[in-house]
This record gives sequence, C-alpha cells and structure tokens, in this order.
Amino acid sequence: MIKVVVIDDHAVVRMGLKYVLGVRKQDFAFAGEWPGGAGAVEFVERTDPDVVLLDIHMPDKDGLTVLREIRAKRPWQKVIMLTTSDADNDVYESLNLGAKGYLLKDRDATEITQALTTVMNGGKYVPAAVQELFRKRQMTPDFTARELEVLKFLPTGMTNDAIAERLGVGKDAIKNHLRNIFVKLDVGDRVSAVREAVTRGFLK
Repeated sequence: MIKVVVIDDHAVVRMGLKYVLGVRKQDFAFAGEWPGGAGAVEFVERTDPDVVLLDIHMPDKDGLTVLREIRAKRPWQKVIMLTTSDADNDVYESLNLGAKGYLLKDRDATEITQALTTVMNGGKYVPAAVQELFRKRQMTPDFTARELEVLKFLPTGMTNDAIAERLGVGKDAIKNHLRNIFVKLDVGDRVSAVREAVTRGFLK
C-alpha cells in the first residue's frame, strides 16, 4: 500500500487525483490534500506519506521552495512534481533538487499510478520530453567569454551593429559569434537561441 498526499492550489486537480487513487484502493491510500505551499511542510510531517504529489506553481509559496524545505527536513521523502508544461525550466531544477519524478496534470490514471509505483520502488519517473531536456542540459556548450557576452544581448533585440558598437568590435565578428552560438545551441535563429539559452540556464 502506497500512502500518497497531494499539495496543489487547484481543487479540481486534488479531486481528480483523489479519485484516481480511490479507484486503486488495494494499492494506494489517499492520506490527505493541502491547498497551497504555505504550511505544506508541516502537513507532510503530520501525514508522513510515502510519496508527495507536489504542484510546482502555487501563488502563496511555489513548489520549488516547498520541495527544498521538505528535503531539508525529510531527505528520504519521495516527491513527484506536478505541472502543466513539459518544457518548463522548473522541471529541470526540481529534479536537481531531489524530486523523484515529474507528471503533467493532464496525464491519465495509468501513467499517474505507474509514476507512483516506479518512485515507490526506488526508481525515477521522467517522461521522454524531460529526458531530452536533461540530455541537452548535460551537453553544456563550451562558449567563449565573448560568445556569452553576445548571447546576453540577444533578449534585448539589439541589432548586430548595435551589439558590435557596444562591445567595440566589428559587425562581422558579431555575425561569427552568433553563428557559433546557434551551432552550439543547435538552433537556427535569435528567437530560438534565446528560448534555448533560457531553458538550459545560460540566460535568466
């Protein structure tokens, strides 16, 4: 029997997960729900679950903060993060902080119970999309100092000429730096470069 609690600020999500676990009463015990980040750590300590299903984005206290606090007090605690996006940069950070899995909120009952079982048995539940994100993050491009400088100007929308003037170099040099940046990020344009750089942590 796997004892599960749900921490999420959306009542519909909590109700849905409670229903999913209720259908499999022989395997799962719904041990309680909490409507936000504030007080969540104390709730987990009181209920002492096997697995916590934790929302990443909550208005009062975000899930990453809650995860840090849970792991600080209960380093053994198994946590699966819940979110609405499979491309969210927070997913990478949450797994680095010690979460054992990640689930989209629109997943079906089979995937939810599979994730819980996998994590309970000592594994990690990471969908293919997140594995690809990890692969890219681990393949850290070897940017030069100048390339990093140029990269930081891209979100501003400045032209090549403007960047060249700001850095005191020729515009052809900026073109070469951009070409190298695109190759190292495996993208084909500025917008994609900014998006990929943010996703992989090179830009805030």
